[in-house]
Amino acid sequence: MIKLRSIGGEKMDYHIRNFKDTKRIISRDLCDLAELLHPGKEKLPFDSFSVSHAMLSPHSKSLPHKLVESTEIYIVIEGAATLHLNQEKIELKKGTTVVIPASAEQYIVNDSDDSLELLCIVTPPWSYDDEIIN
Repeated sequence: MIKLRSIGGEKMDYHIRNFKDTKRIISRDLCDLAELLHPGKEKLPFDSFSVSHAMLSPHSKSLPHKLVESTEIYIVIEGAATLHLNQEKIELKKGTTVVIPASAEQYIVNDSDDSLELLCIVTPPWSYDDEIIN
């Protein structure tokens, strides 16, 4: 939702969005995804990154993929899982932040009984043409 408000006589846009109320899709890598902010899809006061809320169901995994030009930041807000990043395994748990460099192959395995929830910040903003599913 975009709102206008006046500060010091100037009208300014601000954005309020709740991931629970945002349309969700199943992404190409099989995560349940809500795109929260994307400067290519709406007028925002920035153009350098996009933000999504992702979920991975218990006992499931995402498909191996990479973003060729974009760097991703994962911030885990609930659950636990294993991130496979190139040849390394990284344990994800609530509070973990991981920077995934451009062109790194990645996928997540959730062997737990709980859903994994994370915020994904992508810079430059996520683009269909930048993502390769392996």
